Amino acid sequence: MIDFNRHVDKWIGEGIITAEQAALMRSSLAGESPPPDQMEAPESRIPIVTEILGYVGAALAIWGVLFLTLAFWANLSDWAQAALFGVLAIVFFAGGATLLDTPEPALERLSGVLWTGSLVALGGALFTALDPIAGLSVPLTWTVIGAVGSVVGGLMMRRQQTVPQHVGMFASILMTIVSLIALGPEVEFFVFGLAVWSFGLIWVLVTRAGVVPPRVIGMLLGVAAMFVGSVMTAGEGDIPTFGVLLGLATALLLAVAGVMLKEKLTIVLGGLGIFVFVPQAMFHFFGEAFGAMFGMVVAGLALVGLAIWFGEHREAL
Repeated sequence: MIDFNRHVDKWIGEGIITAEQAALMRSSLAGESPPPDQMEAPESRIPIVTEILGYVGAALAIWGVLFLTLAFWANLSDWAQAALFGVLAIVFFAGGATLLDTPEPALERLSGVLWTGSLVALGGALFTALDPIAGLSVPLTWTVIGAVGSVVGGLMMRRQQTVPQHVGMFASILMTIVSLIALGPEVEFFVFGLAVWSFGLIWVLVTRAGVVPPRVIGMLLGVAAMFVGSVMTAGEGDIPTFGVLLGLATALLLAVAGVMLKEKLTIVLGGLGIFVFVPQAMFHFFGEAFGAMFGMVVAGLALVGLAIWFGEHREAL
């Protein structure tokens, strides 16, 4: 029972299950009947149909606006173009708000998608208005869009902690950081890569600490930013030594940290990075033919080693 409780607490922390689901699992294992207010009603097909209709309707609305305005978009005033995006943002926000606090998981997911669509439409309205109307430069325009999206996305996250909201806030903050760098004096492209990598590391740490749930999507986004940032440090042309070493070190640290912390997701992400960056490192340091073959051998052996370790320690994870 102790091991079961430890795993359940870990699942709650990672956002895999909710506290209510954990209580039901513990009650079921103990042979107790869950309280009437926690007993799940028979699953209905109506919420699923509603969710699908909502997705299709949102997609049709977006494409409808695009196609209807494509022919006469150039003839519309800047304010009219911004207003179209603004109306779309309001409609999506209102639709998502009406579905808040629903007990149906399908409707909750639909609410998150609609609110994320509202955030995207808001960005479109700002982009259409700030550049031609306010006369802002492109970097400043994207900075404002990212800052507004970060604030609005953060408020949405406080109200509803779903995957779409998490992705929207992540993208908005990252856009703000990159745009702020572009506002300053001209810098080398690898500076943007370092900024993206650093932001990914911070996002991994705050997500793992439970500050920004859900944990799994936060880990995925943060590690992806670290890997992309490593590649971005290359700039144009072949990947330089720094970019190779940064990506390889990131992958190895993730694998080691996952083993030490006994976290499957971190181990898998580290293994993926090893698969990507080890061949690149061998190619960079040892040449085309030898590097490619030797890199595949090293990456393959590393992944086999992780698989063996998984098999021997699966009960501990």
